[in-house]
Amino acid sequence: MRKTGRALAILGVLFTASQLAGCATAPMESARLDGGPRSVVLSHPASGETVSVTYWRPDGYDQAALREISILFRDRRSDEVVPIDPALVEMLVELRQRTGAPPDAPIRITSGYRSSATNASLSRTNPNVAENSYHIRGQAADFSIAGVPPARLAEEAAAMQRGGYALYPHTGHVHVDTGPFRTWTPKTGEPRAPQILEAQARARAKARATALAQATSHAPVQVAEAAKPGKSSGKSPAKAPAAPDLARVRLALAQIKDLPAQKPAKR
Repeated sequence: MRKTGRALAILGVLFTASQLAGCATAPMESARLDGGPRSVVLSHPASGETVSVTYWRPDGYDQAALREISILFRDRRSDEVVPIDPALVEMLVELRQRTGAPPDAPIRITSGYRSSATNASLSRTNPNVAENSYHIRGQAADFSIAGVPPARLAEEAAAMQRGGYALYPHTGHVHVDTGPFRTWTPKTGEPRAPQILEAQARARAKARATALAQATSHAPVQVAEAAKPGKSSGKSPAKAPAAPDLARVRLALAQIKDLPAQKPAKR
């Protein structure tokens, strides 16, 4: 079991029975698993963290295991940790079983808990982030399982008929939550923030202007060979190419506000 130093520092997060009671669903009622011990392997691909625990035994949930799961699900921007709804863990494990994936197949969590601030920031640039997302409550996960097509996971989530689910084919993950049974069609693509698009456009314009400046300043200059005395080739001497049009170069650079605009001289 792998943990980062930061995760170890917050391993003692308060995780009481009263907090578990605040989850929206009743874990034991929603579970469709057998009565034996229940284990899960979870991973966070971006950080490389992995948690492998037995989170439930016949005498109930293992609180230490649930703490480790909550740490892996933490908000990756603020490092805030909240209790994750055990019914969500049960859903993920049941989906793994229904698809025939082996028990040790990692369930890859790309997005777990989000603080209100993180969710609000994401919703400003991503139309697929709901303002009142179940991620804020610790009741949602965006995930995938190695070797299992995302479409198959979505089909099984639909067949379970509990909680929300949606397939995101453009990112290759499935969303599930422990809210009411429902689904929706995600918007494909995730638009970038306007300032990022503007910066990219300026970078492209600058690259074009730089290329133009280099092309004109390094143009080869050919010098005609002097005719030898007494001999005439009958050909006119080669003309040297025109000097670079610096006014046009300045105009190109002015498009990205690096130089004041100057109109090229009329020719």
